[in-house]
Amino acid sequence: MRYRAAVLDIAFVLVNTPEYPDAAHVIASAKKLGLAMTAVTGEPLCFELPGGGSLIAMLMPAPHPDVPGMPFGPTSPTPEEAAAARAHYVLTAQGLTGSPRERDTQMALLATTIIDNTDAVGAMLGHGVIFHKARLFAAMAELAAKEGELPPEIAVDITTARESETRMSFLTHNMERYGREELYVICSIRGTGALDFVFQLVRWMLTDLDKQFPTGDTIGRTATEKIRIERVPNPTGHGPQVIKLELPEPQLH
Repeated sequence: MRYRAAVLDIAFVLVNTPEYPDAAHVIASAKKLGLAMTAVTGEPLCFELPGGGSLIAMLMPAPHPDVPGMPFGPTSPTPEEAAAARAHYVLTAQGLTGSPRERDTQMALLATTIIDNTDAVGAMLGHGVIFHKARLFAAMAELAAKEGELPPEIAVDITTARESETRMSFLTHNMERYGREELYVICSIRGTGALDFVFQLVRWMLTDLDKQFPTGDTIGRTATEKIRIERVPNPTGHGPQVIKLELPEPQLH
């Protein structure tokens, strides 16, 4: 007889105070998000989920070991805030079902029940590369509870890099997890609107899975703008090629 390995979904929450919240408060937060949970143990927090699933929230009374070397992005707490977090939770869920994005949505909701009952600083899903601001993460998860899908602001991680004295870039992470290519968008340091453009593209690509972006075609933020679609090696040096978009310099008036 062949047995299928259990799938574990993981999330991390940075907190300032190394104390467990009351399990009843966590359950109340879950109820507001449309989740049914039953407490099994108090420390570590262990809950039963519908359908035979479970959630364990283990408090680690020490800073997260990866924070000093992690990248940060536009949705992250400051490096100083993240480094100052005195403790962190490791959340492990078993029995979540559905596609990766559906499971990620469920995991984000479960992480939010901890965020809402602690002095959380940041949160991230287990496959992520950056921590997101805790309240932003929770707000996006609450939006997911209403709309059914995890918003791109926390479904996809975005990091920034300096390209030159006048140019910078935004690089997505986790798009490949959802069956799409990563985006590498280069823009002016003194311009505005590039990050919104990246989020709009991510939302479009995750919503319309049939939409393709052929190399050599153009795309734009206006009817007249024509940004050439290129494919180049991932700037991280790992993984498949990424879609590169070079935004023009902003016009001076």
